[in-house]
Amino acid sequence: MNLPGSGLVRGAAFGLTALLALCGAAPPQAPRYPQASLTDLGSAKLVGESDAGATISGVQVFLAAGLDREPAAGNGVAGLVAECVLRTPVTAATGERLPLRDAIQARGGSVTYTVDGRSTHYYLEGRPGNVASLVALFGRALAAPDFSPPTVRAARAALTARIDELESSPLSSAIEMFKRSYYATGVGRPALGTAASVANVSSRDMTDFFQHAYRRAGLSASAVGGLSPELGRAIKALASVLPEGPVEPVVERAKPIPANAPRVVAHRDIGAPWVVVGFAAPSPASRDFGAMLVLESMLSEAFERSSATTLGLVEKSVGAFYLYDSTPASLIVYVNGTEVDPTLALRELLVVSRSLAQRPLTAATLSRFKTTAEGQFLTDSVSLSDRSYLLGAFASWGLGADAMNAALDALEQTTPADVQRVAKQYLQRYIVTLVLPRQVSPGD
Repeated sequence: MNLPGSGLVRGAAFGLTALLALCGAAPPQAPRYPQASLTDLGSAKLVGESDAGATISGVQVFLAAGLDREPAAGNGVAGLVAECVLRTPVTAATGERLPLRDAIQARGGSVTYTVDGRSTHYYLEGRPGNVASLVALFGRALAAPDFSPPTVRAARAALTARIDELESSPLSSAIEMFKRSYYATGVGRPALGTAASVANVSSRDMTDFFQHAYRRAGLSASAVGGLSPELGRAIKALASVLPEGPVEPVVERAKPIPANAPRVVAHRDIGAPWVVVGFAAPSPASRDFGAMLVLESMLSEAFERSSATTLGLVEKSVGAFYLYDSTPASLIVYVNGTEVDPTLALRELLVVSRSLAQRPLTAATLSRFKTTAEGQFLTDSVSLSDRSYLLGAFASWGLGADAMNAALDALEQTTPADVQRVAKQYLQRYIVTLVLPRQVSPGD
């Protein structure tokens, strides 16, 4: 569930047994994911899910350089630093000096990044026999990132283009509005900053942020696919190029949601209104995690009748997604005004949420939505990128290498009483954000 603005938190040391105990679940009969391994590399850890027959491997490198470590006046610095890292010249296999992204592409791989509340995580993908060399190239860029004026100008232009694209999406805009209203720390800021904030970030700001946040103690990694001992050595070497020293702890927190359902409004160049309703939600370490996965499934399907195809976000009239990888977690329900009357859908949504809190589901209904929720959870980790992200994110919270299987086991053990209790606890207070069409003057 790697959406913009998501964040990570390192919890207490939870393994599979502890998470199952929290959820009241029995030990699983069989894992749904391959058994993952956790390798201690000294200053870093690598959690991996090995597939000897894989033709492609994916590696996530997490660094403690997210929104909650940006200075108050420096929103966007995390994204600018990452953009500059990808543009830093490194010596490619041919002996040429190429920007990191191009050097990795020349070896048949790719590299991207995502900024969330707790981290900037880089994703590298390539052939199993080659992925360790891609990590080595990445390490060369981290050893001496290029914050020169030409590189910063190119990075700023690329980041601004991405920001403009996000701001043109009514759904992304509404989610950002909810985040600003709900979160009390940096995770509530736009993940990549705004055009105005990015324009004000200087090279000195970037250097300071890199030195402060890109530290060895804040690095972890995860990998899925064909794994090799060389990969572990490459991650260890990558960590060694970063400076030593502690990473300052960050306390993520949310503002209490008032009972009067606050509304936040913005206007965009769109043809119909969009509505987002945001709720607080339990973390993956909570005994309520499985029940909230069921509620996400129910609310997402509440207004969708039979469909011959799987609809995308912009095509569905109403949908829901559980941001369990944010800290604190939240549940988002959206109404697409191009497909349905938003006032009617919002009213029905609130009726449904109250009904779920007032009476338990039947066994048949719960069974159906457990199956749907399990399918959605599995779908969220189909790609190597998503799988390696969730694997690494869950492990970084201290949930253990097998936390993804534990989550599915917790879902299976969810009862009607659990769903009713969680609906009563989390779905009765919410924030409404509306993105409305701009008013057009006569003659325009």
